[in-house]
Amino acid sequence: MNNPELAVVGLTCNVVGVFFLANSIRFREPRKALRDALGVAGRSLLKVRDTALNNMQVIIGFLFLTTGFLLQIVAQWDMELNTLLSCAGIIAFAGAVYAIGAYSSRRAFRRLLREFFQSQHWSFQDDMELTKEIGEILGVPHTKDMTVEAYVHRVRQALGVKAEPKAGSPSERARRIALPR
Repeated sequence: MNNPELAVVGLTCNVVGVFFLANSIRFREPRKALRDALGVAGRSLLKVRDTALNNMQVIIGFLFLTTGFLLQIVAQWDMELNTLLSCAGIIAFAGAVYAIGAYSSRRAFRRLLREFFQSQHWSFQDDMELTKEIGEILGVPHTKDMTVEAYVHRVRQALGVKAEPKAGSPSERARRIALPR
């Protein structure tokens, strides 16, 4: 079934989808990006509003692109079993690649977390929300009767980070003395 009208409608959907995706890309002025990165930018809710708008545009763009591509497929469909099996195989392969990629990226992220926290001094008790998030990523269980210190200790173990020295210990005093002023 060769249906050029359906193909044209599909291509039009693709153009609209690309417009929304391109419009969702946020280009920031370099000076503003520098102020944001260094934490000296003024406080504003505009960034949050823009993020919500960008997310909506990405969703709309992908919906139009997907609809356009599906319409083009239907316009060219020859209804043969080989074509259907080929499409199913491609979709199954894409699903497998996605699953392997998701698994690999989670493992790589955990490794990066470990490397970062092993090379940086970090007080996990000062930001318990972040500590809980790290614990969830690493699969550290958290129970209601667990103390903050016990949970921080488990997160540190999962990261391979040594326990913090006591505030009055000789190594802590030496570390404080060695810090540049």
